[in-house]
Amino acid sequence: MSTYALLVAAISLLLTSCISSGSSKTPEINNPYILKAENHTSNGIEAMQQERWNAAERSFSRALSASQLADDTRLITRSWYNLATAYSGANDLTKAAAAYEQAIKLAQRNHDEVMHLRALLAMRLVQQRTGRLPENFSLLQLQQTLFSKRVWPSDLHLQAGRLAQRLGDSALAKSAYELVISLKESDRNSLMLKAEAHMGLALLSRDAGVTETAWSEAEQTLLYCRKIGAPRLTAHALLLQGELPPGNRAGQQDKLERALDIYKALNDLHGEKKALTHLLRQAEVDADSATAKLHRLRLKSIEDKLGEQH
Repeated sequence: MSTYALLVAAISLLLTSCISSGSSKTPEINNPYILKAENHTSNGIEAMQQERWNAAERSFSRALSASQLADDTRLITRSWYNLATAYSGANDLTKAAAAYEQAIKLAQRNHDEVMHLRALLAMRLVQQRTGRLPENFSLLQLQQTLFSKRVWPSDLHLQAGRLAQRLGDSALAKSAYELVISLKESDRNSLMLKAEAHMGLALLSRDAGVTETAWSEAEQTLLYCRKIGAPRLTAHALLLQGELPPGNRAGQQDKLERALDIYKALNDLHGEKKALTHLLRQAEVDADSATAKLHRLRLKSIEDKLGEQH
């Protein structure tokens, strides 16, 4: 017998002995492409939480390919939705809309009502942001339980609230946000949804001129954000508090400066511009010419950069 044959025989014997000496339980068989899709999805979600949109896009693209190789319709639909979300986060709204369309089509074909509604709400929000919302669209076309009864996953209620708020229906938006806040769960995702809902209520209160409520809702947002780590939402809440009608001027300046620091760390020029604009107004009111000059110079630099990007 040749050396190769002896080696093959030895390996065969080893495998046989391992199987026979082990448990009689049938080993679990897993589709490796499903495992790959789920692993890439987890990496993409982690990247999105850190706002690394390019990394998230790459991971979700790989998850889509793996789910297609596995021929798993649920994972394929989910991957299209996740990929669209990554595009949206990177502000590539054309690609986001196209990917949401794919998720909607597949969810409808496979009778997945929850994913169909999730992708539809997300697409409507993208269309509203880009001014491409169909003229005949109405909130009445949506499931009205999104605004009245917690029977859907909480992220759907949150998205419905955002859409209603953007379309000027404060009552429906408030109802949807309150459904999210009523969540009993306390995991990271649930707390993030609650923080977003409180921020939505803060914006509604600010627009209605109810300053005290706007401040307290933003403060609740900050409590959740500090617990879970959500810097951009933290900056938005601080900015809102800093831009409210004059109260404690020193306190508001502190909020604006903290928001500015976070926007700088995130390299968010639009956020920096908003925070600096309010700080400039305060410096002008206080007749602090030196500080006002510094703010103007920084604003000019940011506006030049934004102009170059466009």
